[in-house]
Amino acid sequence: MSSQFTPTFNIHEAVRKTLPYMMEMREYFHAHPELSEKEFDTCKTIFQELSLMGIEDVKIIAGTGVTGLIRGAHPGPVILLRADIDALPLTEKYDCPYASLVPGVMHACGHDGHAANLLGVAKILNKHRDCLRGTVRLAFQPAEEGNGGAARMIDAGILNNPPVEYALGLHVAGALPKGYVSIRSGEISASCDDFTITLHGKGGHGSQPSECISPIQMGVDVIQMIQSYVYNCRADGDGVVLTFGQFQAGRNPNVIPDTAELKGTLRTYNEAKRRDILDKLRHVLGAVTLTYGGSYDLDVVPFSPVCVNDEAVTARVAAILTEQCADCVDVVPMQRGSGSEDFAYFSAAVPSAFYYVGVCGDEPVVGHSPDFHWDSNALKYMCETLLNVVYYFASYK
Repeated sequence: MSSQFTPTFNIHEAVRKTLPYMMEMREYFHAHPELSEKEFDTCKTIFQELSLMGIEDVKIIAGTGVTGLIRGAHPGPVILLRADIDALPLTEKYDCPYASLVPGVMHACGHDGHAANLLGVAKILNKHRDCLRGTVRLAFQPAEEGNGGAARMIDAGILNNPPVEYALGLHVAGALPKGYVSIRSGEISASCDDFTITLHGKGGHGSQPSECISPIQMGVDVIQMIQSYVYNCRADGDGVVLTFGQFQAGRNPNVIPDTAELKGTLRTYNEAKRRDILDKLRHVLGAVTLTYGGSYDLDVVPFSPVCVNDEAVTARVAAILTEQCADCVDVVPMQRGSGSEDFAYFSAAVPSAFYYVGVCGDEPVVGHSPDFHWDSNALKYMCETLLNVVYYFASYK
């Protein structure tokens, strides 16, 4: 699968020269984090940077997303490059010169680096369009941590005009050392559904439980029954994860409440199993409430489908990383995770590949944690790998 095509400029040297810019942008985004759907300054900054680069078709999309287009000098595929840009509702504990200036908000998942990296990639691609075979659609995506940022970009037409043929994305990996990337074909992250169950009973005094219908007891039975079913699914190797994170009912120790509310998440690796578990949850709720004489409401909010790396595209990307980036990174197998990634909406729409780039030093760093931090020098691995994939993509079949 090796290529005869070689860009007429030195990618490694271009990344070295662009690294200070990417580090500056990463540190700015890190110090000024914004939550999902509120990425107003981030959006404005990215828009301005792309415009200053002279990139074509720069516009705001899907509320607080930004897109632009880079047309290569030679025929080739249309490839979408995606970077998420939103932060998390956490208070940063790690002390650094560019720590979050926004109380209760921080970049704890690396999206500051993703945005800075794609700006650096865009700068180099636009400067060296003469070496580019094909067209690149930039997608700075809002609300990855929220609900539906990728889907809204697709609904807004980011995959059209020109029609996108492939999508590529990457993510920092806090457990992977700098200088390593990981990739695999097939399922790479789970689907995720948030659900809320409201159980309706009949309240009363705690001394007379026989006169009441306890929503608390119904909730206990529901949890035990559905978790027993999920346990059997895991034993069969299905990789299902169902977690209850909230169980709220009543305020007084001697009063049986009228209602109880349970909240949780369901994660699976295939759509059939997802539907099966949700159907089973409805069945359990119906059976339990019928037994007690109560009722229920179930609200399911889909966050993301399963994220799937296309086999052929992944093989092409892995070959480029292995052959063209051997002096930059080592490629290792990826383990699929039970977390969710809404790049899945892009991967469901067009053949795609998503890979992870190591950013940890001596000790792993945990994402979605107030202690999350990583060395901005790791941006060079993100930028160099993605540039090589884009420049060589059309030559690898």
